[in-house]
Amino acid sequence: MSKINVTREDSEWFEWWVNPVKSGSSEADPQDLQATKKYIANRYTPETQEKISINIRPEKDDVMQP
Repeated sequence: MSKINVTREDSEWFEWWVNPVKSGSSEADPQDLQATKKYIANRYTPETQEKISINIRPEKDDVMQP
């Protein structure tokens, strides 16, 4: 599979969200963070990866990202 190179300045492509360790925490859940980083590395070109920011949700979300 070829990697995606996003060229438009659309924030939905560049903002990713992970769960906190517990609701209200500013620390990312290590498993969710690792899985998200792996997904991004496997899916997007290095140029797009540089633009992506990973943010921490204020509350845990039961739906985990790939």
